Amino acid sequence: MNKKICFTLTIFALSVFLFSCYVKNNENLVSGIFEGEAQGLIGTISVRVTIEKNEIKNIDVLEYADTPGYSDTVFEYLPKRVIQKDSTDVDLVAGATLTSKAFLEAVNDALKKAGIHAEKE
Repeated sequence: MNKKICFTLTIFALSVFLFSCYVKNNENLVSGIFEGEAQGLIGTISVRVTIEKNEIKNIDVLEYADTPGYSDTVFEYLPKRVIQKDSTDVDLVAGATLTSKAFLEAVNDALKKAGIHAEKE
C-alpha cells in the first residue's frame, strides 16, 4: 500500500512540476499590435506589426514619404519576407537600400516595444 501511495504522489508531483514549466514558458509569449517608426530617405516610415505568440503575423505600412516606385517595391516585398522568415534579417531591395533599411528599423522598433528582437546578431 505504501508503494502505491508513494508512486501516486511522485507522479502527481512530477505532473505539477512539468505543468508549471509549461505555463512559465507560455507566459513569455507576446501577442498584440505594436507600432514602430524610423527615418526614411525623405520622411518617417511608420508600421503596425501584429504579433501572435512571438511570431510576426502581419505588417501594415501606415505612413511613408519616400519616392513612389522605389519604395513601392520595398513595401510589397519586405513585409512578406519578414513574415515568412519571422525575422528582420532579410535581404534589402536593390535600388531602394535606404528605404529598405528604414522599413526594417521601423519593424524592429515595433518589435522592441513588444519586447522581441527578431534581428539576428
